[in-house]
Amino acid sequence: MIKFLRLVPFSFLFLLIFLQQNFAQTGKIAGRIVDGSTGEPLPLVNVIVQETSLGAATDLDGYYSILNIGPGTYSIKASAIGYNSVTVENVRVSIDLTSEIDFQLYETSLELGQEIVIIAEKPLVTKDLTASTALIGADEIQALPITEFQEVLQLQAGVVGGNVRGGRSGEVVYAIDGVPVTDVYDGSTVVDVNASAIQELQFISGAFNAEYGRALSAYVNLATKEGQSKFTGTVTAYTGSYYQPESDVFNHIDKIEPASIYNFEANLSGPIIRDLLSFYANGRLVHFGGWFYGERRYNPWDITINRGPTEPIETRYDIQQSGDGEVVPLNSNDKIYLQGKLTFNPVSGIKIGFNYIYDMIEYQDYDQSYTYNPDGMPHKFRWGLTNILSLTHTLSANTFYQLSGSYFFKKFRQYVYEDYNDPRYTHTALLGQQPTEAPSFKTGGTDNQHFKRTTDSYGLKFDLTSQLTRIHQVKTGFNISRNAVTFDNVYLLQYIDSNGNGQFDPGEDGISEPKDSGIPFVNMRVPDPNDPNDNLAIDIYQHTPVEVSAYLQDKIELEDLIINVGLRFDYFDPDGKVLSDPNDPDIYRPRKPENIAKTLEERKSYWYKDATTKTQLSPRLGVAFPITDRGVIHFSYGHFFQIPNYEFLYQNPEYKFGYGGATNLGIAGNPDLKPEQTISGEVGVSQALNDDLTIDLTGYFRDIKDLTGTRTDEITIYGGGSTYSQFVNSDFGFVKGIVLTLNKRFSNNWSASINYTLQSAKGNASDPAATRNQLVGGEQPEIQLVSLNWDQAHTVNLTFNYAAENWGFSVIGQYGSGFPYTPTQSINISKLLTNSEIKPATYNLDLKAYYDLDLFGYKLSLFTRVYNLLGVENQVNVYSDSGTADFTIDEYNYRFRSTPEIVNTLDEFYRNPSFYSEPRRVELGASFYF
Repeated sequence: MIKFLRLVPFSFLFLLIFLQQNFAQTGKIAGRIVDGSTGEPLPLVNVIVQETSLGAATDLDGYYSILNIGPGTYSIKASAIGYNSVTVENVRVSIDLTSEIDFQLYETSLELGQEIVIIAEKPLVTKDLTASTALIGADEIQALPITEFQEVLQLQAGVVGGNVRGGRSGEVVYAIDGVPVTDVYDGSTVVDVNASAIQELQFISGAFNAEYGRALSAYVNLATKEGQSKFTGTVTAYTGSYYQPESDVFNHIDKIEPASIYNFEANLSGPIIRDLLSFYANGRLVHFGGWFYGERRYNPWDITINRGPTEPIETRYDIQQSGDGEVVPLNSNDKIYLQGKLTFNPVSGIKIGFNYIYDMIEYQDYDQSYTYNPDGMPHKFRWGLTNILSLTHTLSANTFYQLSGSYFFKKFRQYVYEDYNDPRYTHTALLGQQPTEAPSFKTGGTDNQHFKRTTDSYGLKFDLTSQLTRIHQVKTGFNISRNAVTFDNVYLLQYIDSNGNGQFDPGEDGISEPKDSGIPFVNMRVPDPNDPNDNLAIDIYQHTPVEVSAYLQDKIELEDLIINVGLRFDYFDPDGKVLSDPNDPDIYRPRKPENIAKTLEERKSYWYKDATTKTQLSPRLGVAFPITDRGVIHFSYGHFFQIPNYEFLYQNPEYKFGYGGATNLGIAGNPDLKPEQTISGEVGVSQALNDDLTIDLTGYFRDIKDLTGTRTDEITIYGGGSTYSQFVNSDFGFVKGIVLTLNKRFSNNWSASINYTLQSAKGNASDPAATRNQLVGGEQPEIQLVSLNWDQAHTVNLTFNYAAENWGFSVIGQYGSGFPYTPTQSINISKLLTNSEIKPATYNLDLKAYYDLDLFGYKLSLFTRVYNLLGVENQVNVYSDSGTADFTIDEYNYRFRSTPEIVNTLDEFYRNPSFYSEPRRVELGASFYF
């Protein structure tokens, strides 16, 4: 079955079984209905969720429950013959949670009117929440000074430096409408959902339930908006600029440039066929100019001639400079986002949904060395596509199932010029031709790497939810997913003439033959994969691993106790090969005599063997215990497993290392890696202090083991002193922390929240390749737990929102006590340990303000957002010899020797803007609601 899934064509799978995970995206409303005069339970009372087909009837004891309700705000109506009906409005339903709504009905003879309407308030304490979970609704997202949903995550307790509760990057699963959109290659998102399209963001950082898998640190669930019964829409446009004239670090942001940032987005929703078919559409176009700038002083084909050490430094270099001097952004970003969602209700009890999302991003990552040669720096492109199809069938008032599938595709490319044979590619020597007597930017050359990878994922997920009794809500389901990963990494090579020499000829004038034409002096070429001398410059593979999982979970809702207990099973077939003989790894360049004597085809028959399949069981337990009507204690514990990101399984899959001396030649992937494991637990208490204010205190721990690393003996290659490393399950860590959260819900025109995280994140290595890199650098790997790169002791997030009738503002404040770094200078030798010193503390303040106008019954909202309002230049990176971004001993030594500044000044080089946080950004815009 597993081999069949791997071999079936993608299109056939998509048409027949739509594969990929889907998790329940619904909540529940439950409660009890009694006679308001006698307190006796009322059976057979009809309870309906208005403007939906959902409802239930009370049992003989007056209890009812309504399942399968999407996140949002609803009105609930209870009615019975002989009683006045009662409607409770503004009932908030969230994913995986129960909203408790009790009714008191009075007989119609009491003449209380035909209907009673009650406005519900969101409970200050969620009594059935057994693990730390943040639920952020659309209104809360809109009120904050943010543009992307990731910015909301950075404000959550336990998130420190982008890492959740001390975990590595790539340990978070992102889901859209319950379907994971995480790229299995590196743990990144496949698409980035537009913040305005999110109905509710669910962030689970505690020990999540058994239905959620393939994550060690957290789940981020994005429930997107659906079409409504009437037409609504929004059009938003804004423009902006970085503006920090007082800065000595950032260049070319001393005046407002309105065209450097612009955004246009719109959404529209409504019925196509009333009560049958509705739609939601969202589109966005963004240009983001960035805040790093360079100047085109040099072109990639410019040549620098070194006249030799006998010449004075001032005249030693003859540097061709053909650039036009134009100011060029170095971290720009352009994005197109499109989304369409259809909801079809053909008959009562059946709901079909289809969600299509596409985004495309073109961007550059800043590299200071290309500041004056910006056209030699690579461009990066990312395409993401998701198709999510779901069927929800309500079998009875107490049971429903979801059959869901999706296909997602992600493609990434990186190059300077799209055509491999573009004549503008230059000889690799040009990248290192700049003067070396003083620190200098590149004066020519191109990055000659062409990189492309894709991920295709198909899956099928079935979930069954049943309220077996008033106390037991049982969920069970299975998932099958098939992932296809392709990888194509090529380094262009120089042409070789018949004498074995590269065509490197600066021309008769000593500079460049095509000096004025712009044509480079040498064309690069694509390496030949069949040539043993070339194939080290090529890394190409395709793998189609299969993952299968199943779970069983019971939510036990007693009067004063809620228990979530479950068990999860996971299976993984890696579709990879491991070496039969690790001491002779390179099939193209064998070392052992018996292997040298055989042809390549003969060696293929025995060189590799199949990696083994992996299975594991994961028990999960969560408990919530209400201690008062306003307080609850929660506890959760679980074993969590995650298949390592595929990049570590398949790196250098043919084990091509070439020849070398007594050195480590590189790292090989390992398809036989076991699942990484975390044992996680937490205990906390939530308490309402008054009608508006709640406090939450939670302590947590994570015992981490079997992480991907290189902490093993290097593998010696037969016949020489060369070695190589391979990824193994060798890294480990331990995290403990306390989070304190204080929330003031919206009342009297304002709301606020503050959370504080005290955390210790220790481990043997922050990166899977860290141990190997230490050995290659002549250092000894750590033999004890050290601070991980994201081990910041104190983190504080603050939000404040004020909203009057037609105007308001909101503020985000953040503080961090500083991340660790490894010093290279200290009088105390014990201080030279990995990450033994702390970078400077950081703080930031963002602001949003708006003013609403009424235009003939429609709303026009004018707004401004200011990021880094105070213009603080936080030091996010430091020089290891000084612990600050403002000074390094190397700079002092150059100044002391009065070294000539040939290409750039010492200030330009050592005041590296990437060592500082993003400068002040100002945006102005308007939204029109109809």
